[in-house]
Amino acid sequence: MMSPLHAVIVACPAQGHVNPLMNLAELLAMRGFFITFVTTEWMDQRLLKAASKDAAARDREIQGRGFKFRFLAIPDGLPPEHGRTSEIGELLLALQSLGPALESVLSVADESVPPITCIITDSYLSCTAEVAKNLGVPRVVFWTTCTAYAIILKNAHFLLSQGHIPVKEEDLKSKDKLITCLPGKIPPIRPTDIVSFFREKHVSEVIYSASLYESRIQNIADYVLVNTFEELEGGIDAQIGLSVNGCPSLAIGPVFLPNFLQGRNSVYSMWEEDKTCFQWLDGQAQGSVLYVSFGSMAIKSEKQLHELALGLEACGYPFLWVLRSDIADGKSLDLPEGFKDRTKDRALIVSWTNQLKVLSHLSIGGFLTHSGWNSTLEAISMGIPMIGWPYCGDQFLNCRFVKDVWNVGFDFKGVDVDEFKVVTQEIVESTIRSIMEGSSRVKLRENVVRLKEAAHKAVTEGGTSYSNLNTFAEDMQKIAKSRV
Repeated sequence: MMSPLHAVIVACPAQGHVNPLMNLAELLAMRGFFITFVTTEWMDQRLLKAASKDAAARDREIQGRGFKFRFLAIPDGLPPEHGRTSEIGELLLALQSLGPALESVLSVADESVPPITCIITDSYLSCTAEVAKNLGVPRVVFWTTCTAYAIILKNAHFLLSQGHIPVKEEDLKSKDKLITCLPGKIPPIRPTDIVSFFREKHVSEVIYSASLYESRIQNIADYVLVNTFEELEGGIDAQIGLSVNGCPSLAIGPVFLPNFLQGRNSVYSMWEEDKTCFQWLDGQAQGSVLYVSFGSMAIKSEKQLHELALGLEACGYPFLWVLRSDIADGKSLDLPEGFKDRTKDRALIVSWTNQLKVLSHLSIGGFLTHSGWNSTLEAISMGIPMIGWPYCGDQFLNCRFVKDVWNVGFDFKGVDVDEFKVVTQEIVESTIRSIMEGSSRVKLRENVVRLKEAAHKAVTEGGTSYSNLNTFAEDMQKIAKSRV
């Protein structure tokens, strides 16, 4: 008999972490796992409010798909008015103390729930290490990033010992300085590729010390999973770069793609989505629209947003712009006078939408993005070239790999050194033209379509990611069987 499998999945309370972990949860549920999905009360309420559902309706919906699923939420200890994702250092610090609350909620007796097989933890949740140890179950570290970035972060203390962290201002400006001492055969990295929280200017901030602590605990793992696919980062050896004491390290992504290809809407949003944009997109010519979105956390100055708006206006292309209400650091934003009137016949501005559905629309020809890993994977999987405009964390590395390693996009010069550098409307306009027209566009499209096909192949039966996830399920089955 097959032993019952029960994966506890614990997600960092941020949009870019909940989505991939929920998609992974569904993929495992389809392979027979009972899933306990845990996040914070704050995030749980945000997701329910955005979806206009209560917890009971959500449970009925996901169980209606035939999945064995339950959701648990624990308090994060922060006051209601705290900014959470706008104060990442303080949030990380709070999350590091959640171990007792997590262990307590998992220890409540429930005969309808199988014994826990493993804890699959977001790589940024060090609190799960002690919980997994106390419960006597494997700790599976899931990286919501690319393999290269995961290797950098996991080896932060080594980089510290070698003098590469904290990253000095003069090193950021040196394009000739390359770091080649990391394991896993990752391409030589530049100082600007290292986690932005490890830059010298952040040394006195909570985010610096909190990230170093997370790096240390990321080296406590019994299994490692990465949201990437082998064909994208084929030259990198994840087993050498990420494995802890020889444990398996497997690429299983893009985890959203199997659900998408099978017609399941597996997007979990912190904001109410605008659905009117799809009718507007239906009226645009194929490949003519530039999609503009900077994710859930990036902040831009009002001056920069004005320059961007004027560049979008000057380029002449139709554009769909996701403009969050808090993108100007929570301040009310006034776009250039007359901008909306002058562009109303070829532009649409929304506060939030289903990005995956947008990127898969035939009218989309390019993506101006903050270069978050989810956005990067989604664009590659839909065959859309990118213009990268990174803001923090791993976005600088993702942006450079898009431009220099995978050759599927462009960036803006200098923003990797200074994320607050103002990019002028002239540069915005010329860069958009480069990605939307001419010979450069043809080459970018060829490259990204090739990667799109590789991504689709990886997640379908017989593909590398599909097989790797099956291997993980089989390994967990052996663990469960050994306990019977």
